[in-house]
Amino acid sequence: MFKGRSISALAIAALATTAQCQQLSYEDSVTALAYGNVATASSSEGTVWLNVTGFAVDQLPHIQNDLGIHSLDNLEMLTTLAGLAQNAASKGQWGDIVYLYSAFAMNGYSDYLNVSTVEMQESLLDAITDQDSGKVDVDLAELYASTSSSKFLVEAFQGLKSKTNPQHKRWLRETCSSANLAVKNSCRSLLENVRGNITWKTGSPRSICKYGCCISWSANATFQIENLTNAANYCINACGTSYVSCEVYGVELQGTLVDQCLSNRATGCR
Repeated sequence: MFKGRSISALAIAALATTAQCQQLSYEDSVTALAYGNVATASSSEGTVWLNVTGFAVDQLPHIQNDLGIHSLDNLEMLTTLAGLAQNAASKGQWGDIVYLYSAFAMNGYSDYLNVSTVEMQESLLDAITDQDSGKVDVDLAELYASTSSSKFLVEAFQGLKSKTNPQHKRWLRETCSSANLAVKNSCRSLLENVRGNITWKTGSPRSICKYGCCISWSANATFQIENLTNAANYCINACGTSYVSCEVYGVELQGTLVDQCLSNRATGCR
């Protein structure tokens, strides 16, 4: 299910360090995350993959995209989340996987981990919403509630069952969106790392994240990272609040046309 790093043995120890330096069980680790009781002080850079394509298609119908993130600041947390997700898969804890995948997609940013945050609620709702009909799949919500290790997750999924107006689909034709909003200051910090960066990027993962902001793009390409600057800067300026969620269509990355997104997760262009 997973590739890239050997992460299972590292996962619990890494989380214990961030959660009041206590050795936590798997269940306690998920509970601490879902409650938001994790303070991360890491600034490590690296790439982590979470591969889910073809795994438990019936139980995870809306989580079937392999996800790789090149994080500029949160490698240890992403490694921890991937390890916990692998553990959840072995236990058949589908609700936990949905949560951990969502947290991973948002760069493991601590401000988004609590299940009551708008960002996490939106992501969990996406996982139980039929994208064609726009209706909540109550059976799926009940499945996830019954296979969650944390009471906070159970309550979150049970609460989402009653949602009658799910979030709209992302990226229809608008440039700015109200879905998957990232804090502009986080995006400005990310942009500073991108601007003038002549490092070559090729293939996947198709995302770069820092704090709670991610730049992602829709197709594999070979380019220098600084080529992401103009579209990201446009998004920050075009969306006129302190938050931003935006897609720019037809961005040329040194010969390859892509759709480029700026949002609070690495799955913005899907």
